[in-house]
Amino acid sequence: MTPENLSRRIVRDVYASTAGKPMQWVPVETITRRMMLNDEVMVGEAIELARRKGWLDFAGGHSICLTEEGRRMAR
Repeated sequence: MTPENLSRRIVRDVYASTAGKPMQWVPVETITRRMMLNDEVMVGEAIELARRKGWLDFAGGHSICLTEEGRRMAR
């Protein structure tokens, strides 16, 4: 799986776990567990890519939430 594809999957999973509500923070660990992801490097790259694309925000590197752009992309 490419970082781009994983980024999109993560954004969609955050959208599903927050019911699409804005500014709902989710621990990265929760997302990786739900998606059964084991490669921390790949997950980090995918999250960083999603952040650069404006889809996700970070809170101390441990939690993520969708931006408005991320919510639009995930719909």
